[in-house]
Amino acid sequence: MNESEDEFSEDSSGSDGDEAAIRLDHLRLLQRGPDMDELNEIRTAPIFTEPVRKYANSMAVSLTVKPFSQYGLLAGDISGVTADPTEDPRLYWNIAAPSSFFICGSQGSGKSHTLSCLLENALAPCKANVLPRPLTGIVFHYDTFISDTGGSPCEAAWLSSNPSIKVRVLCPPTNIQTMKKLYKLFTNITVEELRLNQSNLNTKRMLDLMAVSGTQPLYMHVVKRILRDMRIHQQHNGTLFNYKEFKRLLALEDLTEMQLVPLKQRLDTLESFMVPAQSGPTTPWKTQQHQLPPSKGIDWTPKNGTLTIIDLSCPCVTAEMACSLFNICLSLFLEQDSSAVGRVIALDEAHKYMNDSPECQTLTEALLATIRLQRHLGARVLISTQEPTISPKLLDLCSVTVVHRFTSPDWLAALRKHLAGVSSGARLLEKAQRLEREQQGGGDELGGVDGIEGLALGEGDPALELFSRIVGLRVGEALLFAPSAIVGVQKKKRDDGGAKGRESAVRRLAHGVLKVRIRNRTTADGGRSIMAA
Repeated sequence: MNESEDEFSEDSSGSDGDEAAIRLDHLRLLQRGPDMDELNEIRTAPIFTEPVRKYANSMAVSLTVKPFSQYGLLAGDISGVTADPTEDPRLYWNIAAPSSFFICGSQGSGKSHTLSCLLENALAPCKANVLPRPLTGIVFHYDTFISDTGGSPCEAAWLSSNPSIKVRVLCPPTNIQTMKKLYKLFTNITVEELRLNQSNLNTKRMLDLMAVSGTQPLYMHVVKRILRDMRIHQQHNGTLFNYKEFKRLLALEDLTEMQLVPLKQRLDTLESFMVPAQSGPTTPWKTQQHQLPPSKGIDWTPKNGTLTIIDLSCPCVTAEMACSLFNICLSLFLEQDSSAVGRVIALDEAHKYMNDSPECQTLTEALLATIRLQRHLGARVLISTQEPTISPKLLDLCSVTVVHRFTSPDWLAALRKHLAGVSSGARLLEKAQRLEREQQGGGDELGGVDGIEGLALGEGDPALELFSRIVGLRVGEALLFAPSAIVGVQKKKRDDGGAKGRESAVRRLAHGVLKVRIRNRTTADGGRSIMAA
């Protein structure tokens, strides 16, 4: 063999070795640890059962962090179909993982009770939860029944009966004294005016405030141009939004009185919630400037175990105004650093202010964006409403839907289009999956299910049968839809003849439905109906 052949042989051998090493590296990248994949899947489930918790702990014996570090008791299963007469009925909310809830039902069916139980679990340690790191929360509330002599406080205010939960109520400056009287019966609550600093404003919030429907009026083109020019200046100079400068530039524009009227209405709304010293001088279209005492804006810094209630109930605040302000408060709440404190966002009685207005649509889009990004934002979103028709998209995106008693066929039609478990196709799939589980483990000493089976429906129209069950629900009872909930551990035979002769796999609720009873409150309950003597 000559010298050139020796070199070729060495190069070929080296090349083969490199190829083998590269192949090995690539195969390692393609390998997946089944146990860890399953454990990660369990850790992100919004709802889980006691058998699932024990199973996850058994998988994570070598880990220093428990699979479920923060969770709380939500309800008990009363579906009536059990894999074992002695099974544990408890259903837990996985607080550590971002998730979203849509709660609906008629008045007095238990919606606000369910919402309050979720907030209890998230905001302070109690006998119903495991919560080493309490979250911070914000609740949006608006009531159309409000006067100088009466009104109803937000039911979430009763959480203040737990001294570990610090509650503050932010209300319109035009209703501050009435709100102080209304919340006076709570000893652990502070009531403050909702005041925004001009530093809280930015280009997007100003555009959201100017939301209009239909053809865009001329003044909006002017406003957008001014905001765009100011944005460029802010980017070049590293400054924040200056509301006084915005008003000065707006006053220089040649706008007619007809164009100024709708613009004036929106700016008046904003200025009534701003720090007076920052709202700017009198403008050509503003004939009177009310001189209010100087004050400071609200501090939005997140703190563990605190609840902020934005209660905009006021004769001077319309539902559309409330939606605009809720949207600003939501973005301020979300832009705070969430690395150390988890967040929960709740909408109480959302049907009272969420309608077809442009302002409401803007708030809805903000909520949808929050739910889509809930894992990145570390957010848990809770929506309570009488009407499931307020936004079909919210129904589509929420992780969990809790349906309390109602009697409206229109509501059923909305649920039928957007919930797994209500359609005929979903019922056929669930039947096939149940049959497969029975074939794998039913009746075999090595098989079976450890967990909750779910509600058993007949062979007819599942929507009609569910409707009959919904109408028959008692107060505090609900049907729970949560496709990604993990409700049991399926035991299966092993094909490799292993020593234990079986293996386990978690089982999702998928297209199934659970009939549940929501747990009792650990704080005071202020949602009971007022009865005649």
